[in-house]
Amino acid sequence: MLSELDIARGSHRTVAMAQGSRGCASVGPFLFSSFGILVLVVLGALSAAPAHGGVNDQIPESPFVAVSAAVRPAVVNIRIIRTTTAAGMGTGSLQEMYRRFFPDEEGKGGKFESPATGSGFVVTPDGDILTNHHVIDGADAIFVRFSGEKLEYRAQLVGTDPNTDLALLRIDSGGRELPVLEFGDSEKVAVGSWAIAIGNPFGNLESTLTVGVVSAKGRGDLQIGGLTPRYQDFIQTDASINFGNSGGPLVDIHGRLIGVNTAINQRGQGIGFAVPSNLVTTIYRQLKENGRVIRGYLGIMTEDVIQVVGEENPGEPAGGARVVSIVADSPAAASGLRAGDIVVGYGGKDVDSRRQLLFLIAGSMPGQEVEIEIIRDGARNGFQVRPVEWIQDEPGDDATQVSLWLGMEVASLAGADPRVARLKEALGVTATTGVMVVGVQDGQPAADAGIRPGDIVVTIAGQEITDLESYEQARTLLAPNRDLLSVLVRTGNMENYVSVQPRFDGLEN
Repeated sequence: MLSELDIARGSHRTVAMAQGSRGCASVGPFLFSSFGILVLVVLGALSAAPAHGGVNDQIPESPFVAVSAAVRPAVVNIRIIRTTTAAGMGTGSLQEMYRRFFPDEEGKGGKFESPATGSGFVVTPDGDILTNHHVIDGADAIFVRFSGEKLEYRAQLVGTDPNTDLALLRIDSGGRELPVLEFGDSEKVAVGSWAIAIGNPFGNLESTLTVGVVSAKGRGDLQIGGLTPRYQDFIQTDASINFGNSGGPLVDIHGRLIGVNTAINQRGQGIGFAVPSNLVTTIYRQLKENGRVIRGYLGIMTEDVIQVVGEENPGEPAGGARVVSIVADSPAAASGLRAGDIVVGYGGKDVDSRRQLLFLIAGSMPGQEVEIEIIRDGARNGFQVRPVEWIQDEPGDDATQVSLWLGMEVASLAGADPRVARLKEALGVTATTGVMVVGVQDGQPAADAGIRPGDIVVTIAGQEITDLESYEQARTLLAPNRDLLSVLVRTGNMENYVSVQPRFDGLEN
């Protein structure tokens, strides 16, 4: 089929032929004059064109070029070595092959080095580097390399904080002044603002830059790499983030840090998460000074105050954190707080939500009195509370916990184990049936399946788990099982089936 342009040209040729049949002498000079004018027009256009005629010469430079030049030199590739054995490879043919070809004196398979990679960025000219906790977790050796260089630096782990998934490394630059990133104010970042991620996806695509926007702020209740960080206030972005980007910077259009890229949603596209820079600043300062993060603890579990339209309670505030339960012998219990109180102020700051209160309590100095304001029976009251230091791995009550099976330790939801109370508070757990995972051994079946402290075990291989007794019954029934176990776990408000492969290599209790 002819295009419209082709059809128009065909009509012109027909008219010219008709004119020619009437008298060629009159047509010749006309055609010559027209052709001469056309040549002059074309030559004039060519002489007006740029000397080199590049189309891109007329296009303004992308603003991301300047961002790239400022940020990429400060982004590093992190390589770690974890030493493991065949027991850490799971069951199956791979493990059996390893044991066969690399046996140790006990026939279990000798140790081998398992490499992994991630990203990080420099924050001081003399060698402080920030990354994610999960990037270096369990590392026996950490190495840092700048993009385009063959030289690697051996890094020292200064401190790590699993509760925000951040870690601080340090390298000896040998007197070299390193390029650093400028920190931005994540509070001032608006949804819709440019967001640029730079990192080393898949370990070999170093210094990759991707562009998107800030999709949302204040995201929480996420499971990160099988972990559930206690303190979550993530920036969400659609800038492409892939495996290996973890620990790299998320920056604004001026090249200033607004977040540390931490996680992606594997079930969606354009959904990545970063720890906001203001939180990063606080954690960095503590890791540098103490090698760890010191946080306050009160011993209360709270929930957001939500009013239903048409059912407003005149005595309740529009926002705040309602106390659901109080841990026995905790600072909250000693202060006189009660379940049902609505916390509306802490340390002179207004409280609008459970998460805000969690961060305020964490920022308290252990041992120092703080005023907490509540609404009780419609009246506003003030109490003095004295937080203590929050310790994540405090031992539980032997009467409420069960010995390890599948590499996990569980406890009663209704028991007195302080770890249960703290995990409930951190994750907002309101479940009353099931058992809570309070400990997981690295390299064991539960850990391999992604089960982590704070998860609620709901069913195992179809056996309903309502309490410790039903868990023990399921364990007795299923312990001899060698097949995959389908386990329903609840993390926050989400339920997931995971497959757990029991092991019978002498490592299980």
